[in-house]
Amino acid sequence: MPSIHDHIAGHLDPSGRGLLPGGDVLPDAQIDHRQGGGLVPWSDGTALTHHPADVTTALPALVAAAITDGDYGALYTALCEREVLAELDDVLSGVRSLGLPDAVRALGRRLATEAEHRAPVKFGIALLSLGADADDVDVVLRLGRHEEFTLYAFATVQATQVDPEPALLALVSGVEGWGRIGVVERLGDATGPLLRDWLLRGGFRNTVLDGYLAHRAATIGGLVPALSATDVDDELLDAAADIICALIEGGPAEDIDDYDDAPIALSLLTGHLTRRAHSLRHFVATARIEEFLASPGWERRYAKGWDLSRHETLVRRCRDLMAEPRWPALTVRDLESADDRTFHDAAYAAAVLGIDRFPASLRRVRADASPAAWAGLVAQATEERLPQILDTASAVLRLSDLGTGPGDIAGIGARWNDHAVLDVVVTALREFPGRGVEFVLTSLRCPVVRNRVMAVRTLTGWGPETWQPDVQTALRAAVAQEPDPTVRESMAQLLTH
Repeated sequence: MPSIHDHIAGHLDPSGRGLLPGGDVLPDAQIDHRQGGGLVPWSDGTALTHHPADVTTALPALVAAAITDGDYGALYTALCEREVLAELDDVLSGVRSLGLPDAVRALGRRLATEAEHRAPVKFGIALLSLGADADDVDVVLRLGRHEEFTLYAFATVQATQVDPEPALLALVSGVEGWGRIGVVERLGDATGPLLRDWLLRGGFRNTVLDGYLAHRAATIGGLVPALSATDVDDELLDAAADIICALIEGGPAEDIDDYDDAPIALSLLTGHLTRRAHSLRHFVATARIEEFLASPGWERRYAKGWDLSRHETLVRRCRDLMAEPRWPALTVRDLESADDRTFHDAAYAAAVLGIDRFPASLRRVRADASPAAWAGLVAQATEERLPQILDTASAVLRLSDLGTGPGDIAGIGARWNDHAVLDVVVTALREFPGRGVEFVLTSLRCPVVRNRVMAVRTLTGWGPETWQPDVQTALRAAVAQEPDPTVRESMAQLLTH
């Protein structure tokens, strides 16, 4: 089995971001390691779980034995068998007290570059936080391109570099998912200008949800000072629009009502858009701002820094910009785009402008049968459109290949894309009793648990009075075969109604 370091090094994307296909799956992925796959920083002072009391004394002793007696195997075995990663603050303190900085650094580098299991690699990166040279930092940054190790790399860079900003920028810009989120969430008021500018101009974007980092981009990145310039470039204008949209959308992190400078930021942004708007992204941002300005909750906002005059001025400014005659043509054009972001902007603009986007959505799912594309299509379902939707679903989905019998599969990942699409269709059918029965009955027989749950929910929404004779027969058979007790109970309850 190759070392994890060599695996990652062999899968570095030349773009400087992320890994090539196959790189995310580490060599030890099939091994039942106790350390798990979570990103666990060792600098927050909080253990995620309770660990044996001897860990903080045993590990430094094993490090000492590996250095002085050459007993590397005992340390490696202990790292794979013990849950030590959440206790690293105390463990590293014990290692530091050994007074062997050069030997500890060499051991850390060996673990980081030669280990075949992720827990020893993480421990190796942690040992390098006690003192790393330039070559060691290169190793750490390389490992940090895999998001399993990004936060460990972050802590080591922070601890060892006099000016950590260039290395941190290389690290955080090289990942796009939870690793990026974790690093940005740890940036504070002392963040340097390189990172602030990167964050403001697009570093908040990630593959999970931009809303996780939008507030930090606005505050740490300095959105208001940047927009206070007389003119701004296209990159900054687009980024500012995306930050505000993410804050308005809200989600798991701070939203627009948590942003104290929101009144000023929206005034500045809409001012620039009034003068500079040229893409449908700018129309969408304006429409989302107008939607926010028309939302409830303004008595509370007036008490927190908003004022009626600014509110009314922004509403007029947004509506005037949205009324310009150029937007419908741009919308129709971009509805034909194969680019996801461009199409989604066009679909949103079409809804705002009253343009029928159904034909474009139908074409899109025929070319791109993703669950997201299907969700956009079925959201437009009506009695008249449903036959076209179901005909297209029948052409895209091979129902005989999906309803292969119940199992306990979670159905996560690209392999289960068709089952996810089936979920979308069956969920939408809840609003159309008795229609698309074949999709619902297929869901009852799927190995993916979620499919069967959604089938039961749709049948519940329909009500037994709408069922065709074969529905009750299929439901009885499903109860007899269902391996999940909770799902089986919900099926049985449905039969008694």
